[in-house]
Amino acid sequence: MTVTNWPALFDNASANVRHWAERVEAELAFAEQLCGLHPSQAAGWRRLIAQGHAQINAALTSGRLEAIPDGVVKIETALLPIGKVAKSYTVHCIGHGHIDMNWMWSWPETVAVTVDTFTTVLRLMDEYSGFKFSQSQASAYAIVERHRPDLLQRIAQRVKEGRWEVTASHWVEGDKNMVSGESLCRHLLYARAYMKQLFALRPEDVPIEWAPDAFGHAATVPTYLARGGVKYLYLHRPGIYTSEKPGAFWWEGPDGSRVLVRNDMKAGYNGQITPDLLPHFFEFIKLTGGRDYMFVYGVGDHGGGPTRRDILRAIDMNAWPIFPAIRFSTARTFYERLEDQAGQLPVLTGEFNTEFTGCYTTETLIKRANRFAENRLVDAELATSLAWGSSGLRYPGDALVEAWHDTLFSHFHDILPGSGVHDTRTYTHGLFQKTMATTSQTELEALRFLAARVDTSRAGEAKLPALPASRISSGLGGGVGFHSADGALSGSEQSAGHGPRPLILFNPTARDRAEIVEATIWDNSPPGGGPFKARSFAVRGLAEGILAPQHVASGNYWGHDFVTLAFPVKVPGLGYAQYLITEEPVPAPTPVAKQIGAVHHCPYAFVERGVEGLENEHLRLEIDTRSGGIRSLLDKQSGHWLINSQAGTATLEYAVEMPHNMSAWCVDHTGPAESPALMALRRTLLGPYKAAIELDLRIHDSSLTLTYELRAGDPKLYLHLKGVWLQRGARHTGIPTLRFAFPLALTHAQPRYEIPFGAIDRSLTRGEEVPALNWAQVTGQAGGKRVGCLLLNDSKYGHSLDGSTLRLTLIRSSYDPDPLPEIGQHEIHAALQPWAKEMTVSEAIHIGQEFNHAVRVIGTDIHKGPLPAAGRFVQVQPDTVVLSAIKKAEDSSGVVVRLFNPTERPLTARIGFDLRSFAKIEAAHEVDLLERPLPKSMAKLAGNSVRARIPARGITSVLAKLG
Repeated sequence: MTVTNWPALFDNASANVRHWAERVEAELAFAEQLCGLHPSQAAGWRRLIAQGHAQINAALTSGRLEAIPDGVVKIETALLPIGKVAKSYTVHCIGHGHIDMNWMWSWPETVAVTVDTFTTVLRLMDEYSGFKFSQSQASAYAIVERHRPDLLQRIAQRVKEGRWEVTASHWVEGDKNMVSGESLCRHLLYARAYMKQLFALRPEDVPIEWAPDAFGHAATVPTYLARGGVKYLYLHRPGIYTSEKPGAFWWEGPDGSRVLVRNDMKAGYNGQITPDLLPHFFEFIKLTGGRDYMFVYGVGDHGGGPTRRDILRAIDMNAWPIFPAIRFSTARTFYERLEDQAGQLPVLTGEFNTEFTGCYTTETLIKRANRFAENRLVDAELATSLAWGSSGLRYPGDALVEAWHDTLFSHFHDILPGSGVHDTRTYTHGLFQKTMATTSQTELEALRFLAARVDTSRAGEAKLPALPASRISSGLGGGVGFHSADGALSGSEQSAGHGPRPLILFNPTARDRAEIVEATIWDNSPPGGGPFKARSFAVRGLAEGILAPQHVASGNYWGHDFVTLAFPVKVPGLGYAQYLITEEPVPAPTPVAKQIGAVHHCPYAFVERGVEGLENEHLRLEIDTRSGGIRSLLDKQSGHWLINSQAGTATLEYAVEMPHNMSAWCVDHTGPAESPALMALRRTLLGPYKAAIELDLRIHDSSLTLTYELRAGDPKLYLHLKGVWLQRGARHTGIPTLRFAFPLALTHAQPRYEIPFGAIDRSLTRGEEVPALNWAQVTGQAGGKRVGCLLLNDSKYGHSLDGSTLRLTLIRSSYDPDPLPEIGQHEIHAALQPWAKEMTVSEAIHIGQEFNHAVRVIGTDIHKGPLPAAGRFVQVQPDTVVLSAIKKAEDSSGVVVRLFNPTERPLTARIGFDLRSFAKIEAAHEVDLLERPLPKSMAKLAGNSVRARIPARGITSVLAKLG
């Protein structure tokens, strides 16, 4: 037995005596636990252990504390048979300094934390030759390269010696739920390239994804990790909604890829080296059947890393004869040992969620910036790659890589989730603005270059009229920078400054699109021609002939008059089509998208208290004129009322969460829902292509405008929300929250949510907040039929299903650590698309991509060119395959096409490059995410097309080399 009143006995003892007593207590405790692992020797060992306890107790009770050190040596000598076995076990001590990028502090402090941490570690390495250190996050090394390159040289030397382990397979320790699949690939691509540049490290030298503090992990994480040279994953937060995760296991992705996981949920990643580092040692050893245990130590979060005390204690404890070997080690060494013993480890599948559900919505400005940056980066890469592959336009590789670095930095697990301070948000938004400047200019340059190659001469002559200077149009250059604030492409006038206006429409997605687009044109006529907005316009398309567009807006922008027109178009996937705007009267078509409310015969009057709503060939919407919510929504194709609440309902739902700690991170119980006050209702668009109703709403101090919109030929109900949010959260009042709420008229509702490279079905139907990317989908029964609905969004991630009510959380006014994260202007776009029978995951992902990647409308002039009036650059088939990205290869003369297969069966994809608009393909090879050829390529070149086999739920990347 042990003595329980040691602290009192040691009141007058020296530090040396205390140390020896602590040592023997830890050794005896370890020996006792070791008996459980070696039952055949346990009886004899326990007798020795009992004798050791008796000896130390006798020394303690005698009061002869000065004799304890000698007594401990005698006890250890007696226990040497146990000690030989104890030393066959190894504790791998992994020195680390967890650095939270811009968490509770600004960028200058993050830089200081990183530099100071690395300085300390290098100094300790100079003092202790056996000490080793492991550090993640390529961005941390970028900080040092920029601000202290002298330190980087010293780090490189320690890396070469094997004492500084680089665990930076990703740019940051980032979020794994709200980041697109393509962004996850870029973390691997750019972090690997940077580690090679700095330290000559191969991907195989950095086989670890170090993500202990990430707030959950999507089910597809193993799929992309395995394709980027990552074999091992270190985590600490495996989620709470699924079963408890063991300390080590294999994690299998939906495609069958596996990574070996060390789940440090119980011990954590900011440990201190003390005899107490072993509480989970034996549990882990029993699980693995091996003799190796990993312990991560070092002051963290605000950096710091290992201390001198940690190092000296490890050296000292390693000398204790009845204790495991305490080794300064590396994570890779531990994982390689674990892998040798991993045959008996369990295999887990699915997602590891959720952790902090408030983080799916908190700090909406950061969320919006992330979605826009991810989307516009891949759009810019596509356009610049096509322009380069078509005719050799300079590819802006360095600028795009820098923009990716900035976007990847914002994925850090306290930045994108919104658990940072005010400075976190402002710095991130500054990076976003840089990125948008890059993407908008590179994409616009490329698309204008391609537009200049399209033959537009069918529009007639491009000569300037012979007029006096006073009569010359000022149209050329009108609208410079128009609508480009958030990185959209500038809509300035690019025609010759008079006459017809050619437009080239580019489709950045893989499927052919037939939809309504808007084009803004500028007054390019001589002065004195009358109000520009009063003129008649016509649209000419190759297939559509001539038609009358719909005027949807007009005005003056910095000295130039404009009109915005809406009209139907057809644009090939990854291709373009030409349309021509002329000034001429054309009979208006019969409205397809229209208002359902009665119209008074007097234009200045209205029918009081009439029905208000919208209708097209797919949907019929009726609005509740008391709340502004959806009273009913009919899917004409199935005959099903997706929403049918004659009692009235509110589409927007305001409620206040109870006050609680960690308001940015966590969602707590919410008070009663409140409907916004409907202040005004306006019929703003009357058709024929767009019909819209605009509602002015008031929520306490906040003023919002909600617009419902239907478009001809489109099965979606669009919802646009704009306004100023002034609801502030506080510890004494709670967290004001705004949601879209859709009470769906169906039973047995089952949700499905988009995740990186696929989708997941979840059984959570009691209002639990869960993450999704571009869409959430609900399937159920109505009238004996299978029906469902797709909810699309442009910048939101937090969803929930409560019974059959689907919600999308729009704003959460948390109050810590940022006291005012949401005050200001907001703009949100969403859409509902009903469907009958079935909607596949591939179909939903395509629709989500199209919602988030608009058709580009590029003005040009009249000219001859080598490209026909319409065509496609690349074609991806079949539609069940999803395009993730097309980009120029990093280190070769080729393009990389990344595809994924979200279906349950293997597929063969065909990638066709059009020889009229794209270069000849010389060779094709399947590559990994780092653009290295795979030993067994599944890509086959035939003509100018490539076929590639994609496993079920898998990813493939094809490198097509240009001739």
